[in-house]
Amino acid sequence: LRPIPGKTQMEEIVCANTAFRYWRCPPQVRDLYPRVPNSDDGWRALSQAPFVTEVLKTPIITTTVPGGVNYHSGLRTTIHCEDASEVDSTLETAMSFRVTNPLATLFTMARFVSPTDLVLAMYEFCGWFSVFEPTAAAEVELNKADDAAQDSTTESLFELDESQDEAQWKRVYARVKVKEQVNAKGTNVQKKTKEITKFKGTSLWMRKPLIELHELHEYARKMKNRKWGAKFYNAARMVTGIAASPLEVAGILLLSLPRSRGGAGFRNVFVNDFTPLTASAQSIAGQKVCYGDIVIVNPTILKAGILEIQGEVIHGSGAVLDHDAKRMTALQSMGYDVFLVTHDMLNDAAQLDAIVRSLCLRLGLRYRCKSETQRTREMELRANVLCNWLEIGR
Repeated sequence: LRPIPGKTQMEEIVCANTAFRYWRCPPQVRDLYPRVPNSDDGWRALSQAPFVTEVLKTPIITTTVPGGVNYHSGLRTTIHCEDASEVDSTLETAMSFRVTNPLATLFTMARFVSPTDLVLAMYEFCGWFSVFEPTAAAEVELNKADDAAQDSTTESLFELDESQDEAQWKRVYARVKVKEQVNAKGTNVQKKTKEITKFKGTSLWMRKPLIELHELHEYARKMKNRKWGAKFYNAARMVTGIAASPLEVAGILLLSLPRSRGGAGFRNVFVNDFTPLTASAQSIAGQKVCYGDIVIVNPTILKAGILEIQGEVIHGSGAVLDHDAKRMTALQSMGYDVFLVTHDMLNDAAQLDAIVRSLCLRLGLRYRCKSETQRTREMELRANVLCNWLEIGR
């Protein structure tokens, strides 16, 4: 997995789902791989390069200007997209090939993925997270160099020093319990099993957003009348905040989308909302501000409910759980209604309905039962957003 010296060049511009996988790959993982070979040496040789077989996958999707040659095979696929071929829409990579920038990558994905997957991809690029699973060989190399803090919190991510190297992403760890056999005291023969806690790297990585939210919406308006532009524009309109995990995205969509599309229909939904704390709340939380995962507001009576998304991989360590408890208590002391929401609660129709009913009661909003058609739409939406994010774009 060590880089090979010498410069090679692939002339084609990687785009769409292939570029999406490139942008998902953490820089510290990319650095483990050699550059890809020159496409002049043959696409079969290029397709067998480690970075292609393990990260980019085949067929490699590239863009060409109108009038260019089309290729459709198990190794490569070309599309015509003049906008994605422009110099300001592409970047040169350290792997010695050009790739569409994150915005052009999402636009060229529109023809290959479902509307929901396009929304999820947009939330990821605009969010503070990426989803990537290293190979076993890459995992070994990462573990050798790993000295990351495993108790980092959402607040610490939002307070990243602007001078910090943006290329360094932080991996999220889950706390897992494993059983190990140890020698019983006083003997080398008899053994007993002891349960110990270890930290395991997950497929979730934290980094600064690749795209600013306003950039996505401006770009969507610009591309609205292009081919695939309407689909792209409609997807971008559903991206309303900057999320910090896939589970947050699922919660946002399940709560904010119209009832006709399977959501709960809440308006005034804010994501990772900046909330200053009072002096007494600061003494509880040990900090001056908090970020509520999902904040739903009734502006008429100036009351808000906060949903704290409890993903196991994010809130796996004891230190983080303790921090979350202090933050929740601080917010409650200020009069906020705080709801702890897990994956299983979002995935259960009855539990999600109970949360919606309770939010309506606390915020002075009218609760309405869903029709059979609306419940069916909700079931479909739940399946689409509580999915395996590793499969997006595959």
